[in-house]
Amino acid sequence: MPKITLTQRERELIALLAEGHTDVSAAEQLRISPRSVTNILRSLMDRLGVENRFQLGLALGFLRKAHVPPAPPTEKDV
Repeated sequence: MPKITLTQRERELIALLAEGHTDVSAAEQLRISPRSVTNILRSLMDRLGVENRFQLGLALGFLRKAHVPPAPPTEKDV
């Protein structure tokens, strides 16, 4: 999977959609058009090489997990 950097707008949109917003309500929150939401998602799908929103969600979840540094060991782990 290619490494990508998300823009602030992309991160904000993804967060809203993950909270359960529709494209329309996310667009209202971001003060953009619903068509802009579609374009942002399509751009992400193209960059990640996925075909639909389900695959986009899986890819973004994978990237998030893959780039999160491991937690430092606790006393319990030592």
